[in-house]
Amino acid sequence: MVRTIANTLEEVPLREAKASLSALTKLAKEGTRVVITNHGTPIADLVRHGETVMPVLTLKRPGKLPKAMKLKGKGPSAASLVLMDRVK
Repeated sequence: MVRTIANTLEEVPLREAKASLSALTKLAKEGTRVVITNHGTPIADLVRHGETVMPVLTLKRPGKLPKAMKLKGKGPSAASLVLMDRVK
């Protein structure tokens, strides 16, 4: 099952990629990035020759967030510094 993620990104399971390599290489030639997956996990990118592949941002749900840290030292607060910077 080919899954279109964006106009320039397709996700294809490995089994289907083997069966339709010619069609996938045509998509890559036209500029579509084809992500080949194995049991839903991306394992390879098929892109036009000479193109640089940018990593895909993967967001993971964080565990418990750490408590806020207190800044040590004298001087204005971070909020004050931001407000002063905006005025410039």
